[in-house]
Amino acid sequence: MITVALTPSEMIVCKLLGNLRTLSARSASVKDAGIGTSLETDEDGVIAEMAFCKHWNIFFNPEASPRKHSFDCVLKDKRIDIKSTRHKNGRLLATKKVNPDIDIFVLGVIDGNEVSFIGYATADHLYKLENIVNLGHGEGYGMEQKDLSQWK
Repeated sequence: MITVALTPSEMIVCKLLGNLRTLSARSASVKDAGIGTSLETDEDGVIAEMAFCKHWNIFFNPEASPRKHSFDCVLKDKRIDIKSTRHKNGRLLATKKVNPDIDIFVLGVIDGNEVSFIGYATADHLYKLENIVNLGHGEGYGMEQKDLSQWK
């Protein structure tokens, strides 16, 4: 597991950018596919993205407008989608719509200003029939933390 702490200033930037992403997406009529309020979802998404990019020293995309691509960052030529949760035992979750632009999904668990990256799954590993779950918001793909690949 990798744990990254963000500074108070970085947290302020993440919350501001999350708010801007929410406003931008809603004004562009982008459907909210997340669970929870879109504001919390967007803030947490930015927190996890910034922490991941900080750890790996890669480009963090601060763009607030709807993105032309659907991945959050690129690491070692792999397109990565970072998923976040505040549930300590939360699962890696993705919508049922298969996204061909993603190579790897990463799970980040947020606790205050710290993000613990529990593990990851390749798209081929996540997009399996046995990973279809319904947590009360419709069907999607989900994996338990114990089933994720570990960092080396």
